[in-house]
Amino acid sequence: MNFDPQTIQLKNGKLVLVREARLHDAPAILQMVKSYLDNSPYIPKSTSEFRMSLEQEDAWIQSFLDAPNSLLLVAEFENQMIGNIDLTGNKRQVMQHNALVGMGMLIEWRNQGLGSALMQAAIDWGKSNPILENLQLEVYAENFAGINLYQKMGFQQIGIIPNLFKENGKYCDSIMMSLSLKSE
Repeated sequence: MNFDPQTIQLKNGKLVLVREARLHDAPAILQMVKSYLDNSPYIPKSTSEFRMSLEQEDAWIQSFLDAPNSLLLVAEFENQMIGNIDLTGNKRQVMQHNALVGMGMLIEWRNQGLGSALMQAAIDWGKSNPILENLQLEVYAENFAGINLYQKMGFQQIGIIPNLFKENGKYCDSIMMSLSLKSE
């Protein structure tokens, strides 16, 4: 199921294009992810752990294009990638109505409404998708901005995984959240 591109005006007045990722985006997506990983304390992967090759990135993008219950969106400003969101649909038949949400953006674009715009675009697509019924995500318990965003978008807390994250000897819980796309 395709996604119709959208132009979104952010709080800073800038117009951002949100569109489905394509194979030719692989180099720009790789560069963007490497850039935001170092400035994202709430993504459980470091730049040194991110070793995706261009061929692997191509395959990753293609997996979203091939799966009818999955979506990979990118946000662009003046032809520069500034953020992304993905809905990774479960491949198992009895769970294919569920998708996991992942999102990231460059630090200079945070607190401008980009996260809300990406999340709303993904949720709207999910609601119109005939397969998807539920979205799930995990968020660091200390990521108050993220939790507020997800709650604003309708996600509800469904559980906690204690001490899931450990960095420099400090533990942090993971909060699991869910959104029903096909509410009564």
